[in-house]
Amino acid sequence: MTMKRAVIFYNGNLSDISRAKKYILDTDYIVCADGGTRHALKLGFLPDVIIGDFDSLSQSLQKKLAKHPIEWLRYKRDKDETDSELAVLHACQKGYKTILIFGLFGSRLDHLLTNILFLSNLVKKEVEVMIIEGKQEIRVTTDSLRLEGKVGDLVSLIPLKGDVRQVTTKGLQFKLTNQDLLFGYSFGLSDVLTHETAEINIKKGLLLVIHTRS
Repeated sequence: MTMKRAVIFYNGNLSDISRAKKYILDTDYIVCADGGTRHALKLGFLPDVIIGDFDSLSQSLQKKLAKHPIEWLRYKRDKDETDSELAVLHACQKGYKTILIFGLFGSRLDHLLTNILFLSNLVKKEVEVMIIEGKQEIRVTTDSLRLEGKVGDLVSLIPLKGDVRQVTTKGLQFKLTNQDLLFGYSFGLSDVLTHETAEINIKKGLLLVIHTRS
């Protein structure tokens, strides 16, 4: 049985529409953070729910979408969470344990950094999240991760919130065995898949893994 997933569209850039569409299933629960609704519509998907303060979704588009059975969750502009955070929290409250996110990258560096660091909170809730940006698949782990791809794909390992202890990898060109990755240093960048699968295991810390498909 296929596990039900939530697909969330942020109001950032969607750099590769054709590639993005390949990830999404008809059974996925579509969540749009305000202006991220436009991405879902471009891909041919009608949102199940639209969340936000609606400062980036035009009134004309809101009127068109009002004819469809979509749930609208409206928030005041003065709020503690971003629209993106509200969208993720909503999916978690609905019980989804697998979440795909599109539209992360945009013109706001503060939003980009906050959204990536926010993933650490989801790891604690045992929610599997993958951010997709063009050819890049971005994940966070506190223990182990298995990657599937092609030989030659790039894989970068980046410590978040501090050092990552005792990293061991298999299937990558630069094999690590109980190697510490230090926060703020580039040691784990631009590794390469030498097999169609790779395994990454860590003992302690929070590791950002970026898999760039060839």
